[in-house]
Amino acid sequence: MLYHASSHFGLTALAPHVSTGRTAYVYAIRDKTAAVCFGAPKDDFDLLMDVEDGITVLCECYPGALEKVYAGKTCALYTVDERTFRGGCTGWDAEYVSEAEVPVLSEEIIPDILAYLLQEAERGSCIIRRYAEEEAYLSMLRDELRERIDAFGLTKAQMERDCRFRLYFNKLLDPQDSAE
Repeated sequence: MLYHASSHFGLTALAPHVSTGRTAYVYAIRDKTAAVCFGAPKDDFDLLMDVEDGITVLCECYPGALEKVYAGKTCALYTVDERTFRGGCTGWDAEYVSEAEVPVLSEEIIPDILAYLLQEAERGSCIIRRYAEEEAYLSMLRDELRERIDAFGLTKAQMERDCRFRLYFNKLLDPQDSAE
């Protein structure tokens, strides 16, 4: 079984749509907790996410990112059959895609995504790494952010329009520019 989270409730089938790539896909993931993370709008500059040894790992890109993205947000978690899905089509190994419409096998309502993730962290199926001013964390974050800036081809103008860069990332990415 695979999982797909959505802010749309009561769906009986999932239709392909264009997301970060050029091909229309239905996206799904094997890890239920990781799937729930897609139940609210976020991007790679809010939280870093991976699945390591079957455990969802979330790293905040700025203080309070987890609450900003997930607190009070509700989603539907859909279970789908994996037969029409393939892996290795996107840049993330944990992600599976289908070019065909996929029937929904079941729907579970997650009333508060943040509460769900915190509960899963207590159970050990999720690791939450809160933003920390420790050099090891900042170094990891700096490397990841630079990689994403390059991968998305962000221009200086695009970054200047994003308040996260003004508030958090510019100082982190180029500390000399922020020194006064």
